Amino acid sequence: MTKLVLLVSLLLANIAVAEELYRYRDGAGIIVTADTIPPNAAVDGYEIVNEQGAVLETVKARQPAGINQGQSKQDQYLLASFSHVGEITRLKERKLALLARDIQNLSNNLSSLDAREENLVAEAANMEMAGEEVAADLLKQISQAHLDRAEVQKLLVNRKTDQLSIEAVYHGYEQRFRELKLGPKQTSE
Repeated sequence: MTKLVLLVSLLLANIAVAEELYRYRDGAGIIVTADTIPPNAAVDGYEIVNEQGAVLETVKARQPAGINQGQSKQDQYLLASFSHVGEITRLKERKLALLARDIQNLSNNLSSLDAREENLVAEAANMEMAGEEVAADLLKQISQAHLDRAEVQKLLVNRKTDQLSIEAVYHGYEQRFRELKLGPKQTSE
């Protein structure tokens, strides 16, 4: 009987002092449960679980002081994607060149649509001056040419706005990359 009481006591004590484990995602994104936690998991956040896998506590990701979540992700992107500022500058120039080509094509399309609409309107005016009724099909073509022109103008305005936005974003990337590589004090000198 004493052995049974001692055995039950040990089992209850063992249950009461259940081992805590750590559950986190490793560098490959795989969920790992272990009795120790690596430094990157301490920064990225983790869960404390019991042996059955029940979550006892969740520890949120910790950000370095002075860097918000969005900035940290941007910094990770910059450092992982580029080895020097020149690469960012070349990417910006490629994007701007593609956009400039798109803007040129839209400008050419707009000129063609302007000429087409003018020709259709002139044809309708000639019909009216000749005392003829303007054909419904011609009116429909004029209306469609006007809509097409308005759509291309809208796209052209959007592309020009995109151009300014890309210049600003990549300029910011260049500055931030310099800060990350050289430190904020050296980039301002």
